[in-house]
Amino acid sequence: AKPQPNFVGVMLDDFFTGRKDGQRAKWTVDELAQFRRRLLAINQDFQIFATYYYASQVDLALGDYLDLIDVVTLWCGPKDVVNLEANLKRTEASAPKCQKMLGCYVVDYGGKRGLPLELMKLQCETGLKWLRQGRIEGIIFLGNTTMDMGFESVEWARKWIEQIADTPL
Repeated sequence: AKPQPNFVGVMLDDFFTGRKDGQRAKWTVDELAQFRRRLLAINQDFQIFATYYYASQVDLALGDYLDLIDVVTLWCGPKDVVNLEANLKRTEASAPKCQKMLGCYVVDYGGKRGLPLELMKLQCETGLKWLRQGRIEGIIFLGNTTMDMGFESVEWARKWIEQIADTPL
């Protein structure tokens, strides 16, 4: 990591377990703190990102963990996209020190189909609004191996990104 200028941090995907009792995350708070110290010893600018699922994690007592995380990436499944605003407000309250990035699914993995176009549009337009308001730092699109499978939601997202690429934030 030291000689790589484009290496900016570490992403802890599916780090939080979603459990209210017992093990709340893959590591203990002490293990995360030790990891953070080791990471920052390499480069003081490195950041720790963590996946944060609205539905199963926003109401958990994770403050001790979130104090050690720089950026939470906010994700919700298709059923919860309509609640983006309420969920961001809850996340702002539960993770006030963390930077936030909106995670946008392009596929409904549970339904094994492209995300319905109206939900794709809602995610993207809401994310752009939040970027302009300074409430989030970025938007992430998760496509895994599905970006070239012909989903309408993917094609719409590509065109949308192209259209707004030069939009001042």
